Amino acid sequence: MLRQRFMMLMTIAGLTLALPSCTSNYKIDGVVETMGYEGRELSLVEFLPFRITRIDSCMVDRGRFQMKGKADTTRLVFLCKDNRPIIPVYIEKGHVKISLLPTEMTVSGTPQNDLFYSFLKKKIEFDNRYEDISQRRMSMLRSGAGMDRLSMDAIQDSLKIIVNECEEMICSFMAENYGEPAAVGVFMMLSAEPSNEMPRYIRKILDAAPEDFLSQSFVSGYIDRMGYDRN
Repeated sequence: MLRQRFMMLMTIAGLTLALPSCTSNYKIDGVVETMGYEGRELSLVEFLPFRITRIDSCMVDRGRFQMKGKADTTRLVFLCKDNRPIIPVYIEKGHVKISLLPTEMTVSGTPQNDLFYSFLKKKIEFDNRYEDISQRRMSMLRSGAGMDRLSMDAIQDSLKIIVNECEEMICSFMAENYGEPAAVGVFMMLSAEPSNEMPRYIRKILDAAPEDFLSQSFVSGYIDRMGYDRN
């Protein structure tokens, strides 16, 4: 599910989130415990509306990989294998740590990566809770056991509670971090699924957003596409 979301982001225009800064350096240390990576090349790729830029690359050697370079801007790129996105990474000043494990893929060590992935961890926890209860409901439907109205209503109420709690978490995160590049990355992920109707929590995010956030290229493109008007 997580990889599918990231793959969807690749097709969206405006993935670059750049902020001016003085010249600085980034360093990436990665560990891989997933099969199929040893001896393969990994690369950092920036996807722009009309241009794809390969920023850095390295080989996986004994489950490790390293990259380093200049970080004149804070930008969102993708770690790729065979030109296919694996996970998003913020290139910024500092020491970035990437873990590609069978159970999870994470990026940490710098402000925007920590912020983005802390949100992602919370979102995945809500998704897993929702999925667990949904699977329980499907099992009950298939088996015919415990199919009384009261049981089904209780399950439906539990699902609604999870959805409401998740939306509250999302809106709180955005309200606290509108000025951070990671907030735009989160918005990209949340709005990546194609839909003709704007979800209520997305509308709530936009209703409360400052003008600087609304003017970000991806956000303004989404607003135009959905016909949103705050006035």
